[in-house]
Amino acid sequence: MKFGIQATSVHGRETPPAQQLAEHREILGAAEEMGFELLGCGQHFLGEQLRYYQPVPYLAHLSQFAPRMRVATGIILLSLVNPIEVAEQMAALDAITDGRAVLGVGLGYADREFRAFGVNRKTRVGRFEESLEVIKKLWSGEPFEHYGKHFEIERMEPVTLPVQDHLPIWIGGQSVKAVRRAARIADGWYAPPFPTHKGLVALREAYLEEREACGLPTEGDFPVRRELVVADDRETAIREADLRSRGRFETYLKMGLGTDLDSHAGEFGGTDVEDLEERFILGNAEECAERLLDLERRAGMTHFVLKPQWPGLPQLEAMRQMERFAAVVELTRS
Repeated sequence: MKFGIQATSVHGRETPPAQQLAEHREILGAAEEMGFELLGCGQHFLGEQLRYYQPVPYLAHLSQFAPRMRVATGIILLSLVNPIEVAEQMAALDAITDGRAVLGVGLGYADREFRAFGVNRKTRVGRFEESLEVIKKLWSGEPFEHYGKHFEIERMEPVTLPVQDHLPIWIGGQSVKAVRRAARIADGWYAPPFPTHKGLVALREAYLEEREACGLPTEGDFPVRRELVVADDRETAIREADLRSRGRFETYLKMGLGTDLDSHAGEFGGTDVEDLEERFILGNAEECAERLLDLERRAGMTHFVLKPQWPGLPQLEAMRQMERFAAVVELTRS
């Protein structure tokens, strides 16, 4: 099992941008020392509560401070944006990072974003799948033309190509339909932190079933984002998880995430102990390591992606969490 870090958006306009950059650089420094191998960065538009910097330029900047890590867009809202621009930006990011880029994409779920981009939300699956088709053609290096429902490209021979022979594509999603789509048309499923632990395992099984049905290999990367709090004891970890999760889950629900969740998410947004334990990995270092290894065994995850920052959590506490997590990493490797 490898480890990744998510450069999370936790600040609004009241926080100077220089502070956000400095905090992420500090976290990356600790992650590099611990041997982390993946850096992720997400995407939203028109944020009011949280400030999102767009992932490709932000990862290009942060990659300078993590020269050994792969960099993954986690995730680009592909139904909203233009696939030609995404393909060429990702090719540039791959060149900047010497072939360490991963394209993580998803449908998007916030009605406000669809309205602002003038995209009918009902067309998002069709736009998404056609966009991936366009990106793959552009990255093939072969002459092609494309006349689809949403995009038209006259015959051309692309020259703006990734450094990698095959730049990996991961699809994020938290429903059976989403993971089966990922199995058919991508290299991997990028599991978000919203399904319960049990739901994560069930969705992984659906992914593998679809891969087998399509005659595709079942090996490969399986990056998983799970919320984690490591403390001196389980009771303290539960209290800290409760404090961190309340506002964050409410933000997701207000943005419209709830419409994309199915039974594998359980009662998303709950903050009782049972719900927290179904979504978080909690406890002391030994307990957290044990639960990570159990999820690795049950779900087959290849990467665990940590989010150390939360809205309202002081940077000092986020760095203390990184220090505590170092013990978890050592225990999983011993």
